[in-house]
Amino acid sequence: MWVQPEHVIGIVGDGFVDVRTGEPFVPRGANYLTRVLVGGGYQDRTLSPAVFDRDRTDGDFAELSERGYNVVRVFLDTCSSGPACAGNPSGAGLNPAYLDTIVEFMEVARDRGIFILFTSNDLPDQGGYWAISDEDNVEGVFPGYRNSHYLTASGERAAVTYWGDLLAGLVERQAPFDVVLAWSILNEQWMFTDQPPLSLAEGEVTTKTGTYDMADPAARRQMVVDGMRSYLASVTDEIKRFDPTGLVTSGFFAPQFPNPTGIGGSWYVDTAPLVVDSALDFFDFHAYPGEDIPMDQIAENFGLPSDKPVILGEYGAFIDRYPEIDGAAIATQAWVAQSCDVGFDGWLYWEYAPASLSVGDATWALIADDDLLLDAFSPAAQPDPCIPTLVDPNIAVGADVSASRSLPDEPAVAAVDGNPATQWGSGAEPRQWIEIDLGADTEIGSVELLVAQFPEGRTVHVISIDGVEVHTFEGDTAENDVLAWSPDMPIAGQVIRVTTTVSPSWVSWKEVRILRP
Repeated sequence: MWVQPEHVIGIVGDGFVDVRTGEPFVPRGANYLTRVLVGGGYQDRTLSPAVFDRDRTDGDFAELSERGYNVVRVFLDTCSSGPACAGNPSGAGLNPAYLDTIVEFMEVARDRGIFILFTSNDLPDQGGYWAISDEDNVEGVFPGYRNSHYLTASGERAAVTYWGDLLAGLVERQAPFDVVLAWSILNEQWMFTDQPPLSLAEGEVTTKTGTYDMADPAARRQMVVDGMRSYLASVTDEIKRFDPTGLVTSGFFAPQFPNPTGIGGSWYVDTAPLVVDSALDFFDFHAYPGEDIPMDQIAENFGLPSDKPVILGEYGAFIDRYPEIDGAAIATQAWVAQSCDVGFDGWLYWEYAPASLSVGDATWALIADDDLLLDAFSPAAQPDPCIPTLVDPNIAVGADVSASRSLPDEPAVAAVDGNPATQWGSGAEPRQWIEIDLGADTEIGSVELLVAQFPEGRTVHVISIDGVEVHTFEGDTAENDVLAWSPDMPIAGQVIRVTTTVSPSWVSWKEVRILRP
């Protein structure tokens, strides 16, 4: 008689442990996707029986395991519609062949010593789940499917039904549950701010958890918090009904308050109250290097620190932010180290394999450039993720900096923070300057300037070292151009000034990089 395996990774206090040994367990791994061109766009279909390749997956997991990685994060249902996707194409419930493939995927991971963080992206389009979710949808109050899904009893009931069908199907197939690190209820939870009820500024709205005054911002916030606490608790209970020793989490990107940020655009998320009180065993927060606010402010927006473990379930170097993979590697290691300082306990890189640049948010994949990042970030090469092993050649990062003038929200320090998403802005036309003091005579191999400029046009910039002019850039420049100068031989100096004498734009720089020889 089959006995459902108990999980071997648990939580003690605010950390993960291997319950077999009592030793701490540090999740380190990757998001594992298999992108397929579907209807003009790419869709992850890793678990589709029409796409899953056991040999390729086994080979990938062998590469991870050999380097000391121990977790992959996998989407359960991004293959949402079609004959070989998650939902039953001809009736209610889930596709039996799809469930078979999930079990086969689990077996491959088990054999390679890799744990799985399974996450749901959304309800499958097939199988009748959205019909359940829409049962309580009141016309004119909840037109946004996400808003109604999280705030109505029927939306919650649909999620419970889906997760019950999933877990029951895996139990029926005698799946190796002990290979699962955790079940993630949602990849990223958010709501529409431009649709009711969040778009309403007056009147009362009744949801599954009560009646709320939309004229009161605090009541509107509480409506969302109450709705999510209820949703997460109900789904967690259903998961643990089938998998009592399993861990449950959910994914979130950073909220936009108290520190203003463009992360998430017009989507609303609020995690701080959930950190204080929710049914989740741990939190899966997502944050990428090069955002418009630093890690400590992102952590504050999440509501950290937490009494429960927190993993960085998505992080990675976007190619449009870091056009060179070497710089991406350095910035990413530094980002992880900063996350250690604010309480993160695990790290899953986005993503293992390269995505087409047409995806729009493609990162440098772990296996790009002959496994450069796969090797550099591996536990074998970097035993402590909180201590970077790559040396940043940019000695301007963190140096003392001053400027002729600065806008309040674009200080001079933003030009030497290593983050191309922030910038120093003078708020004025030329003549303006920015100056970096390295603190002592230092050999300088090159200077790179990342342009922040609108409109494009002719500019003149003069570089001086310790008061001596050494180079002049003159020509047409535009946003995100890189101006680079290397002396014939390294120059020793302490104070580097960049003076802009001609520009059609207010004088600004995204980054001033001073590189070692």
